[in-house]
Amino acid sequence: MIQSQEENSKFLQKWPYYLSILILLFIFYIYSCSIYSDKLFLGEGDKGGRFLIAMEFAHDPSKALDLKYWVSAWPPVPFIIQSFILRLVLFSVTSDISIGIKAVELTGVAFVLLGFFFIGRSVALQTNEMTGLLAFLMCFHTPLILDLAHTTMAESYGLFFIMGGFYNVFSYVKYNQKLNYIIAVLFFILGYFCRTESLVFSLIAGIFLLANKKWKSAILLMVITVSVAVAQTLGASFLIEGIHFYQRDLWGGKGLDRLRYAKMLFFYFLSASKELILFALLWIIPVIYLNFKRHTSIKSNQVVKTKLNLKIHIIKFYNNLKVWLVDYPITIWIILFVSALALPILLALQGAIDPLARYLCLANIFISTVIALIIAQTADTLSVSNKRLGKQLVIANLVVVVIFSITFSFSYASGSVKSQNIRLSIKEVINVISQNKLPKTRIVFDFLDWQELGMAAYLLDPELEKIPTQFSLIWTAFPRAIDSEITSLLPKKFQIPAPQSTVEGRTAVFHSYIYAKHPSYFVIASDNLYKEIENLLRVKSAIGYGKNYIRKYLTPKDTTKSRFEFQSPYILPENKIILTKVYENESYIILKS
Repeated sequence: MIQSQEENSKFLQKWPYYLSILILLFIFYIYSCSIYSDKLFLGEGDKGGRFLIAMEFAHDPSKALDLKYWVSAWPPVPFIIQSFILRLVLFSVTSDISIGIKAVELTGVAFVLLGFFFIGRSVALQTNEMTGLLAFLMCFHTPLILDLAHTTMAESYGLFFIMGGFYNVFSYVKYNQKLNYIIAVLFFILGYFCRTESLVFSLIAGIFLLANKKWKSAILLMVITVSVAVAQTLGASFLIEGIHFYQRDLWGGKGLDRLRYAKMLFFYFLSASKELILFALLWIIPVIYLNFKRHTSIKSNQVVKTKLNLKIHIIKFYNNLKVWLVDYPITIWIILFVSALALPILLALQGAIDPLARYLCLANIFISTVIALIIAQTADTLSVSNKRLGKQLVIANLVVVVIFSITFSFSYASGSVKSQNIRLSIKEVINVISQNKLPKTRIVFDFLDWQELGMAAYLLDPELEKIPTQFSLIWTAFPRAIDSEITSLLPKKFQIPAPQSTVEGRTAVFHSYIYAKHPSYFVIASDNLYKEIENLLRVKSAIGYGKNYIRKYLTPKDTTKSRFEFQSPYILPENKIILTKVYENESYIILKS
């Protein structure tokens, strides 16, 4: 009987933990329903391109052991994880590529939700179970990562390893278990090979260990992670032919207006976090009011003393940061937030990155954790001033945060957010080709935007182990997957390993693919799509996309434009390919060889 009471008591103390797991499973279930009912689209651009790379790793697992891939511009850990899932599903259960895509999407969702769970457990270790639950719930109001959760993007995997690393650091500080420290080091290394900016967060973890007097552990962590980063950077120049450092021009996009890019990133963050910030004011304003009320009751001579103490506290903040890190849980999360916000803005000012909102997803997450700690502190402050309100405030906090966060995340998990839905015109093309193509059919794509990469993923044939689409030659981790049958057709002026670093070179690569692999279907942009997109700034300025690789070299053979003749000026210019139109909608045209 006594033992039963003790078990019930432990359960009641840990109920926020069990509620976290229940909510996690619920959101995962909603995502699963949306993915398997085709409400969520894998995505365009990088998202589709990364899936094609994962398929390469799935067909050739030895790439995971090739050092050249570990020093490439796109670190391999996400591809290795995704390729394992693809091998497990496509090569042992089914050969339907759509099932493989769904499995990879669910993997990304699982990693994001586990990253949220690690955040909640980290805060619980620092404070208490209730505050940990609040932090976990607030993570569900982070649109930048929720919009990427079901895709192949590395941010999902980076979040998991970074927060898994911090959770184990907090556990190591609290329980002094060496296993936690070893796992933390491993997670930060793997996080670096998902997103290279993870190095910054491993250094912050080292500073946290220093503040907690774990001197040897802190130094060892920082030395290991910095050494890995240095080895990866220097290794690229030795292992990859023709590549010395990360070459942005190879991928497209130029930081011509750096200040504008930095401003755009900052406003992206404000747009994604404005509801969080407004929501936080509900708890910040009462605290400000109570503090103001308390200070106005202090006598004038005490006010002078308070001002002097404030100056002392400011000096101590700079000289004794370790005190803040140890005694105030919110400090480490503020540092993480500031770092996650400042890093992409500084990189944009250097012209090193384009102004993409996804670079701010960690800042969006960390500000939510800071707000969760503010909410908990506000409840404690109000409870002290009025003890009768203590329990009611805790319940009210929980109910409001649950409603606020779950309703927001539900729209992303259920696929009701417009940007996540696959466009009807793309779905039509996928359906038409999927229903009519024979096994091992190759397809060539040519648009004015990045839709072709996501579409190529859905039309990929798992049986094609080498160069399944033309993107296998130009959209892959270093070194390029070279097929001698294709490269033998390239004129000498297009040098390997990166002939695609110019528009002319990329066009020649596409044409080589056409003549070497004889694709059955050609998917090109319609006149409507061409006119709609051709004047977009990023289409005009980028090397990596937005060019006419096929359409420009098509000649109509009749007045109805139902038959075309394809002729390349670069590859076998005397040869012509006759193509027949088999389908057209407002955006795309399908031609058959």
